[in-house]
Amino acid sequence: MAKLTYKIRKASNKSGIIQLHFNYGTKSRLRYSTGLKVQNIKNWDTKTMRIKNMVAELDKNYINNKLDDLQHQLNKKYTKLLEKQNTAISNDILIDFCDQFFQKTKDQEGNTAIELLPFYDWFIENYSVKPLISSSKPLQKGTAKTYRNAYCIIKRFNDTVYRVRYDKINYKFYNDYLNWLYEQGYSTNYIGTQIKILKTILIASHELGYHTNTECRKKYFKKPTEVIDHIFLNTEELKRIKKLDLSDFKNIKTKTGVFLTKDKMDRARDLFLISANTGLRVSDFNKLEKDNIITVDNKKYFQLTTKKNNKPIIIPINSTVIEILNKRNGELPNKMPEQHINYALKIIGEKSGIDTLVKITRTTGGIKETEEYKKHQLITNHTGRRSFCTNAYLSGMPAIDIMAISGHSSERVFYNYIKANNLQRAMKISENKFFS
Repeated sequence: MAKLTYKIRKASNKSGIIQLHFNYGTKSRLRYSTGLKVQNIKNWDTKTMRIKNMVAELDKNYINNKLDDLQHQLNKKYTKLLEKQNTAISNDILIDFCDQFFQKTKDQEGNTAIELLPFYDWFIENYSVKPLISSSKPLQKGTAKTYRNAYCIIKRFNDTVYRVRYDKINYKFYNDYLNWLYEQGYSTNYIGTQIKILKTILIASHELGYHTNTECRKKYFKKPTEVIDHIFLNTEELKRIKKLDLSDFKNIKTKTGVFLTKDKMDRARDLFLISANTGLRVSDFNKLEKDNIITVDNKKYFQLTTKKNNKPIIIPINSTVIEILNKRNGELPNKMPEQHINYALKIIGEKSGIDTLVKITRTTGGIKETEEYKKHQLITNHTGRRSFCTNAYLSGMPAIDIMAISGHSSERVFYNYIKANNLQRAMKISENKFFS
């Protein structure tokens, strides 16, 4: 049976620091300094283990309530840990809980600071509504969700392997965390995302003066990456999708419960074709409105500011998109949930006969595996953007012009979108006058 008590450790003058003593088994005892202070140790009631109702103790109500809450929460946490058969209860886990309860610790200079996991949590909450210093705007809703998922993953490592603190971030932690992530069955690129976000949190907390650890800036602390052979659709395959007759389509319900109608299928197809002919991300093509269309010298353009990086761009509207607009009396297709579009696209691809066999190799759980798919099974919203960049490249359009439309700021990232094979690249290069 666990037993929690509070005791006083004498500090300067007549004051004392309140310590938590938690006995939870044979030779299992936690001592933890709450940081809460009684102004005069004579005002501490050893029976109730609370501060007496004395005028001199200005913070007595706050402190006593805090001690009540900590006692309740720690007992609750301990009970939950007992219910988990595969979790060994240790001082590290309990100390981490107490640290998070108080949302603070001390840095190397003795100043009040927020420890890593509490800061991680605060960072997400704070910058979901307030602008980041780096971008002058809050985290996008999708980015905040990715950060929250990453926080939950490292919190699980913290609760089951060992406590994650600023002073624990080193080469050993990097390898331990990496190996643990692989053991959980995550893909290499997903693990890379975890490391990238963790570095962001560590750098942000360092810049705010919460620690002095700079291990994450060293070369070894890099995010693992793996090049995946994502597909693109060539111009012939896009024509098949464009010409697909959906007039006889019968409503279907996907395994996940999404109901697809003929209208939804047609909207998903048109939204995808807009992406494949403009290079827009789903977050941008899914919010296009008539006001985004401008006309200059009888030529129509999309004018918008991208959601992801807040870049103003202008994109010429080609004949395929003009046909979509004319079909809808000059209006854009109504937006659809991203996942619904993905479901529809796989069916559209199958009905369009896009069934070339494609081999995809990826590393999952540290094991490299190759699987074979029919091409339509791999079509997603992002395939449209990738198809635009690749087809524009193969058509001879200069990379700088494609990037002006796609919004890429880095050539390295841009060329990752070019999914032409070696022969296609060689054929394009052969058209250069150097080879004439």
